[in-house]
Amino acid sequence: MRTSRIRGAIVLMAALLTAGCGSNVGGSAQPSEIDVRTLDVGKYATGPLEERFIYYPDLGKGFNLAAMRLADKLANGSDIDPRLTYGTGMRAFTDPDKGNLLAKSSRAVLADNGMLFGAAASTAEKSVDSDGKLPDNITFAALTVVQFATEAAADKAAREMEAADFGVAAAANQPVTLSKYPAAHAHWRPDQPSLGSRLARGKYVVDLVVGLPAPDLAQLTALTERAYDVQLGLLDGLAALSKEDALRLPYDPDDMLRRTLNPSGLGNPDTTSQYVSETHGFLNQLTDQAYWRHVFDENGVDRVANSTEMSNTTLLYRARDTAQARALTGLILTKAYPGATGAPSALPNAICGERTKKDNFYTKRYRCAVTYRRYVATVEGDQLADVHQRANAQYALLANSTW
Repeated sequence: MRTSRIRGAIVLMAALLTAGCGSNVGGSAQPSEIDVRTLDVGKYATGPLEERFIYYPDLGKGFNLAAMRLADKLANGSDIDPRLTYGTGMRAFTDPDKGNLLAKSSRAVLADNGMLFGAAASTAEKSVDSDGKLPDNITFAALTVVQFATEAAADKAAREMEAADFGVAAAANQPVTLSKYPAAHAHWRPDQPSLGSRLARGKYVVDLVVGLPAPDLAQLTALTERAYDVQLGLLDGLAALSKEDALRLPYDPDDMLRRTLNPSGLGNPDTTSQYVSETHGFLNQLTDQAYWRHVFDENGVDRVANSTEMSNTTLLYRARDTAQARALTGLILTKAYPGATGAPSALPNAICGERTKKDNFYTKRYRCAVTYRRYVATVEGDQLADVHQRANAQYALLANSTW
């Protein structure tokens, strides 16, 4: 096991993080609901998604839904260790080659043993720097869970994944026994402050790499066992799925995607661009997880939907009630969009912010948040007029989707 491989994987995952959410200028309040037919929505549709899209299940779509279901049950870092408060990446996947936290040799094992789907997340005690690099000598945990068709396949995969990773530096690696989890396959290098392990649990395999500032086998073992405590507890409450089970998973059981602005009208589930998360799972996509956990808990957020088209992302949050949704509206802009900019004047309680630094192509200049009853949505873009039309259309969509 190589520390460079571990850190490289974590940094790669960091590129997948959802952008945080700026002081801003609000729209004017209204005494009652507005007539959404009067809003300037440009080219954007304002009816619920089922008016333009019908979901037809197939196995590939089912596996995407299953992978996202599994991602909602990945451990949050702070539940493993109070130091692990920064997310450094999350991904759900159905292709072995997309399991970025795994060594390439392990990915081949997944394919050979017929993996069905998986999910991975990594956390650390510090965030990545402006260049996307993780600082040296810190505590981190990189976690991947994969489901197989049978328990025998999972057990075989766990043993082969360990053998493949151990073989990368066989002369330097040493086997490690976890007293609390003797069935786990683990190893470390005495000159490296990290420990890798694999454990089969029913039809699941948990792949785990943990790191500390200095090589200390007792502390590495304790951190590994604590991570298994948390992750296995979550998996024990998540029944493994057969292919038929995956095929029958509901597409949008919480009516979130039908309410989320989707300009293309394409609704097929996708682990990166069209999905609904529980807030537990969504936290793994965020950098400052301590901040967002507090925000979500305080406002009773229980679901988040993502609809991404090209590089424009719309997020829809479901809060406890109308009052909490209005409180949430400002909080989801404060970090990443601090520049003051005008909001659509016709929308009650809408606010917008401008990003003062454009990090990359995927970072948009403007973001607006709109609220309707217990829902809050954010829309974004590089042209303010377009973002205002998106905000108007999202508000109208929420009003038109109450049934």
